[in-house]
Amino acid sequence: MFLKVPLFPSRVEIELVSDCNLRCTYCPRHYVNDLNGYIDFELFKKIIDEIKVYPDTIIVLHRRGESLLHPKINEMLELVSGKFAQVQMATNATLLNKDKFTALVNGLSFISFSLDSPENYNATRVPSKYEKVESKILDFLEFNNGRIKTQASMVKTSATSDKSCEQFKEIWADRVDRVRVYEEHSSNGNFGSLAHPRLDRQPCVMPFYEMLVYDNGNIGRCNHDWDSDDSNSMGNVRDKKLKDIWHGDKYSKLRKEHLSLLLKDPICKSCDSWYPEIGNQGTGDIYGRN
Repeated sequence: MFLKVPLFPSRVEIELVSDCNLRCTYCPRHYVNDLNGYIDFELFKKIIDEIKVYPDTIIVLHRRGESLLHPKINEMLELVSGKFAQVQMATNATLLNKDKFTALVNGLSFISFSLDSPENYNATRVPSKYEKVESKILDFLEFNNGRIKTQASMVKTSATSDKSCEQFKEIWADRVDRVRVYEEHSSNGNFGSLAHPRLDRQPCVMPFYEMLVYDNGNIGRCNHDWDSDDSNSMGNVRDKKLKDIWHGDKYSKLRKEHLSLLLKDPICKSCDSWYPEIGNQGTGDIYGRN
């Protein structure tokens, strides 16, 4: 299998906030300590200044926490507005309000709302309440009026019934552009692991495609690298440019491991959520109007 390393990562995830205002029962946060950070605005600006030279880059403005908690979220959205091919964000939608609507629509090209079926939501997304969050999303969708793409997503656990999944799809299918139901992962504390392991292991495209920047500047392997610190991250953007880290020894070693499937990396070797191709993880279901 041949995977080409681009000059610059095609997709960069920037974690604005690792803190969160919810305690979702299936979130891998339960296995990570001290997730309460907020990216410094000057660091964010430094990252964007480097990436904007590559306007085809896909920017993702979330990871382990709730991005709308950041006090400078509107300024951050204004900073990326119009600079990139795509700017994406996921949110639990509890903090959606009208003073953020314009910044979200002007700054993003895609927003995903992390939810659950009404019958399960209040028990799984503690302490949020379904009716309040649904109302906030509907207000945003009315304001948006189709200008940016929207998604509603939910996690399917071993306790989630097929009826709940169908109910979720029926509720949101005509309201958003895409509905996603994805399998719970990391429930045993091994990040990226699934309840039913995938046995046909293939090289993951993520080391050839994406970079993840934590709120403190550390570089993670991908969106299933939940707990890398200074000792085992891929580098830190405070010290080096993203491009230099991308072409550094750690990434080179990781890519060779994936191509040979001789995985020694502590994160990758136990992960079931690898991507065999860009945009296709092969777990869960996606339903879309376009």
